[in-house]
Amino acid sequence: MAAAEDEKLTRRAALRVGIVYFCLALVVEATTVPHFSQFFFTVEPRDVVVKKGAKTLLNCSAYHGDMSPAIRWIKDGQNLNLANTNRRTLLENGSLFFEEVLHSKSNTDRGLYQCEASVSGLGTIISRKARIDIAHIAKHFDAEPIAQIVYLHDTAVFSCRINGISRPRVRWFKDRKEVKKSNNIFIYDDGYLEIHPVQFTDFGTYMCEASNADRSRTSRVVSLRQNPKTDEITKGVAPYFIERPKNTKAVVGSTVVLHCGANGHDSQGKRPGIQWLKDGSRIQFKSSKNARIQTVGSLSLRIMMLTKADAGVYTCRAVNLEDSVDSDASLTVLVPPKFEKRPANVFAHTNSDVMFECDVSGHPPPIISWFKNGDVVIPSDYFQITDGKNLKILGLVNSDEGIYQCFGSNELGNVQASAQLVILQPDIPLPTTPSLYPLVHPGAMFTDSKNLPSMPNNLRAVLVSTRFVTLSWQTPDHTGPSGIIAYSVFWRERDSERERVTNTTTTEANIQHLKSDTEYVFHVRAYNRFGPSTKDATLTVTTDQEVHVPSPPVNLRAVPVSPTAIKVTWDAPQHKKGYITHYVLIYYEVGSTNEDEITVQGTGFTLQNLKIFREYSFRVVAHNQNGPGMSTEEFVAQTFSSTPSATPQNFTLEVSSATRIIVRWEPPPLDKQNGIITGYKIRYKKSGTKQGKTVTTDGNRNNYALTDLRKGTEYQVRISALTVNGSGITTPWQSASTYRDNLYEHNVPPAPARLQVKPKANSIVVNWAPPPTDAKILVRGYVLGYGRGIPDVYQTTLDANTHDYTIQNLQPASEYVISIRAFNNAGQGRVKLETVTTSEETKEPATPMMPPIGLKAIVLSPSTIVLTWADNSLGKSQKINDNRYYTVRYTPLPTNRGRARFVNSTDLNAHVDGLKPNTQYEFVVMVIKGRRESTWSMSVINTTQESAPGSEPRDLTPVPMEKNPLAVTLNWQPPQRPNGLITDIKGYLIFYTTDSKQEDRDWVVEGVVGDHLSTVISDLTPDTTYFFKVQARNRKGYGPMSKTVIYKTPKVTKSASTESSAPGGLSMNVIIIIAAVGVGVTFLIVIVAVIAIILVCRRRDAQRQAALSYKSPNKPVKGIQKDVKPPDLWIHQPNNLELDKMSKSHRSESNMSVATSTMRRSSQGSSDRLDDLPPGMDALDKRRNSFVGESGYPSSGEERYQAPQHRSIIRPKPITIPVDAQPVHREPVATVTALPNGHIMQMIDPRDGLPMRPVYPRTQYNTQYTSTPRVNAGDIPQSSSTKRLHSSDDDEGNCSYGHDVMEDSYTSRIGYVKPQQNLSPYKKPTPPVSSGPIKPRTAVPVVTSKAPDVTLKSGKEDPGLEVKNKSLSTEELTAEMANLEGLMKDLNAITQQEFEC
Repeated sequence: MAAAEDEKLTRRAALRVGIVYFCLALVVEATTVPHFSQFFFTVEPRDVVVKKGAKTLLNCSAYHGDMSPAIRWIKDGQNLNLANTNRRTLLENGSLFFEEVLHSKSNTDRGLYQCEASVSGLGTIISRKARIDIAHIAKHFDAEPIAQIVYLHDTAVFSCRINGISRPRVRWFKDRKEVKKSNNIFIYDDGYLEIHPVQFTDFGTYMCEASNADRSRTSRVVSLRQNPKTDEITKGVAPYFIERPKNTKAVVGSTVVLHCGANGHDSQGKRPGIQWLKDGSRIQFKSSKNARIQTVGSLSLRIMMLTKADAGVYTCRAVNLEDSVDSDASLTVLVPPKFEKRPANVFAHTNSDVMFECDVSGHPPPIISWFKNGDVVIPSDYFQITDGKNLKILGLVNSDEGIYQCFGSNELGNVQASAQLVILQPDIPLPTTPSLYPLVHPGAMFTDSKNLPSMPNNLRAVLVSTRFVTLSWQTPDHTGPSGIIAYSVFWRERDSERERVTNTTTTEANIQHLKSDTEYVFHVRAYNRFGPSTKDATLTVTTDQEVHVPSPPVNLRAVPVSPTAIKVTWDAPQHKKGYITHYVLIYYEVGSTNEDEITVQGTGFTLQNLKIFREYSFRVVAHNQNGPGMSTEEFVAQTFSSTPSATPQNFTLEVSSATRIIVRWEPPPLDKQNGIITGYKIRYKKSGTKQGKTVTTDGNRNNYALTDLRKGTEYQVRISALTVNGSGITTPWQSASTYRDNLYEHNVPPAPARLQVKPKANSIVVNWAPPPTDAKILVRGYVLGYGRGIPDVYQTTLDANTHDYTIQNLQPASEYVISIRAFNNAGQGRVKLETVTTSEETKEPATPMMPPIGLKAIVLSPSTIVLTWADNSLGKSQKINDNRYYTVRYTPLPTNRGRARFVNSTDLNAHVDGLKPNTQYEFVVMVIKGRRESTWSMSVINTTQESAPGSEPRDLTPVPMEKNPLAVTLNWQPPQRPNGLITDIKGYLIFYTTDSKQEDRDWVVEGVVGDHLSTVISDLTPDTTYFFKVQARNRKGYGPMSKTVIYKTPKVTKSASTESSAPGGLSMNVIIIIAAVGVGVTFLIVIVAVIAIILVCRRRDAQRQAALSYKSPNKPVKGIQKDVKPPDLWIHQPNNLELDKMSKSHRSESNMSVATSTMRRSSQGSSDRLDDLPPGMDALDKRRNSFVGESGYPSSGEERYQAPQHRSIIRPKPITIPVDAQPVHREPVATVTALPNGHIMQMIDPRDGLPMRPVYPRTQYNTQYTSTPRVNAGDIPQSSSTKRLHSSDDDEGNCSYGHDVMEDSYTSRIGYVKPQQNLSPYKKPTPPVSSGPIKPRTAVPVVTSKAPDVTLKSGKEDPGLEVKNKSLSTEELTAEMANLEGLMKDLNAITQQEFEC
């Protein structure tokens, strides 16, 4: 009770100490947590336009708590000196005031200005750039009015454009009078004047005046006159443009007008109509006056509140009955820079990596740059700008602390945002959300170094490349009481203070993005709950050297010069690493399957004979004397468009009524379109006449109805496709005649004449023909139905002019039923059906790349494999400088064991973890770059290492034996995850007990070797409940325990018990009596022999006898040297002598003593026994009689698993019987043999990581005893091969010990006679067996001079020594008695030899 109370008090005290340390840690954390400073601009300067000599002000103000930041100004990147001038003044709030703005060739205030604010000890920030422009206007107009001659009611357009800052304002004058807006006069802010329609009063002279803050300029005077030629109007004039839309750039949110004007009168005197298309599709205008997109003036296009989606190609189409003309222009929407993501303040430790994220949107895409404390950040190995926007700093040092700013700029301006980086020392925690637990173990400040782990073992570089190193190590020898929780890997260049770190919970790490041919120092540190390891494992590695080849050429550009030619230019590489011999220009058509290349000597080349309106990708590789260098990034350019080079396909005519013909077609082949199809031009006329009419459709249509035709008249029709470049090739004329009479609808229409379907992955194109015309039934429309598996689940109503339809949003690889029926006022007609299956979904074809080569798979652990490969498209340098990445696919073999998994990598290696142990995997890799990807590489196969079983054996089932009720057969199934092979060295452990509450170490253990899935447990106690469980093990360790199963033995009658105990031969009682008699006789003879020796010695020398008399086996006799041994024959328990000699053996022994339970066990499921116990069974309770302690037998694990046999004899004290070497050649009388379990004194495979545990030696008598001559003292010859016995002095009469011989041969001559332990309380008692033979494994006899060839050497077994298991019989007992008698005679001879006086 007192001990328990003391323990409770100790725990309470420890808890109080922990609470105190926890509170102290929180207080220290609260008082020492660093914080970010508020430092930012409240006002930043803006662009201004000022007249020369005028005053102006650039505002700037910054905030930082109670301290006012120091302000200074920068102009065009240089500090502005304000000391010796009164013209420019720095105001108190930081603004810059100009008393007078100068602008001359020698001195000008025009330029870019920035405000810089600094706080001592914190850092510096700079404002966005503001421009001061001097107001001016150009000397010459970019566009002036042009004289025009028009017809009355035509359109007249004048333009006036001139450059200036600020934007000049334009005014128009007619006959020297300013023009005002009216119903037919439109004046635009961009300098355009439109008159539509022209009235007689509008003819005259016109001029424009442009002015701004600088000055004004006047254009030339032009005239607007009436065209007197009226005969052209009667003949018909095709449309022609008097003003074409121009490429325009406009800022988002503004208003833009695309001007377009056309004149021309057709044969009916109609003016051309204006249509607008965007990206080939006709724009549908809303009738509302507040519509954002509408036509104004002469049908020019006005777009208000411009958005990014408005950007594109706009086509102005002028159409009349004579013809149609198109003119296109591109609209670019400019977007000023805007932050999508601002950089955030960061706390970080030294040696770590940080990433400042910054994302700025705009158009053109803003260029992002980074500044630290006002200085531009130059990219390097440790300061990297990733993805063109984010700043990554590797291996932080204290000097990296400060203010970082992200700038985004394009032609519309620039923006900036700042973030602070605070560097913390490694012992200071990052200021995050307070933890509920201390960051360190309570008392870690005073922790004992014994609790800390030692350094990791065997640190080595598994793989070394030019750009990465793969490290591997082993766990420390000493892990501390809490085990290893993590590792930190530090690395740096030699002689560099910038060190990086990465953390891992495994024993390997892949360090990427290193320099080639550079020496790196690596440190690996282990952590447990108490802190880091006392010492780091260190390794120095030099990365492989790269080939000295050129860097990529710079400034690659590709500009189209014609529909079939592109000019490609570039600049020389920055690092030539020799002399450039030539360049290789590699190009391909986007979507094609092969690349072409051209050798170029200069830095430019024009590619001819390219395809029209095709995208081509270009890259350039420089070559020097060492070979090809790194490739540039790909640059894509497109050839110009042209007119279509083919006619529309499937051109047909369908007569639908007496006054209407439907024209149908499909677009020209894709490779013949030569641009975006903006429309189709249809020309039709009566047969036999020359005069016809023209209609133009949108580019997305494929049918058109010609209406208002004459009844019973034949018409000729042809069609051509349009691009922005004009009309393509026309089809031949086709003829069709209208009906003579109109159609009726007194009946429903017949079924459509034809139904065709074309399936795709997610859509079905449906085409049908109208009902036969001979019925003369009017068709007012069609009902199209479809459904998945059944028709008419969904229905769509179409007009009579529509004969095709595309059903969208369908499921791939699915069956659909399509229905079509015509209808009129009488109802719906007969249906026509078609069944079709959609195709499987396919990816968009992309240009393939060459697959990676040289794929290698290196196994690091049971769950990790490192893959490396090479990429031929990177050249010899094998350095990636574009956006390509690699996808690794790995699959367990055979393939039915699991599905494929994928992992991506941006380098030429991949770290694949999470694999299954002892599993074969197949790996392949492919490269992906944008829309291009390669095929899979050649596969490589490798197998992960083994590990301990990951699951328990399954379906443990006890089955009773019919012939033996006290035995049970256990059957089970192997683990689902064996993680290795259940080899002939390892196998299963069977645990059983009668008390399920016992700890696992107290259960009885039986071993099953190999892959056997059953065993027999015999000699159980009747009417007793047993609990069984099984555990698998392999070379790498033990798996989890199976679920416990219960088995109860049946009740057994006494007769049955006796029969099962002694089947055949003598009864067990007789055997016990004989054994007891034999043991008693043996003890009596030994005692008599010892007494006789003592009496003889006393008579010879009384003084010597007193000094050498033996008092106690456990106490040394005074006056005798330590090396002198007691008499050879001892009838006692050798407590120390036996253990000391055992410990001197060079074999590796376990520190764990092995329990030998009193529960008898016998297994018939295997012929061998296991050599060690699972974890958790290593505790030795010496107080229990079921364990063998140090005071009994050697605690080296020798009493492990015994050979299967029936035994339950009493275990007396062991007897040590040394046998001296005999010079006389004779057969041995008896051999005392250690009985190993198959592994005694053998070294375990070091890969197993398991200690060797020897077995207890067993006494084994050689039953084939032959009579031998007796040995007397005078029979020993003096030979050089035998050491002579001598006394401690020269007196012949003195009696002495031959300790030299004993010391030299003690280990080889001593044997351990170790009878069995006490009777188990769990088994029924049986009489002891006196001396029955025990089945040995490899017999190791005690060596005499007669048989030196069977000496025990390091525990190795002699395979020739094997004694078969025999049953107990009368003949064997008689032989044993004879053995004992011969043994006693040999002992007499030994006594005479050793104690000869």
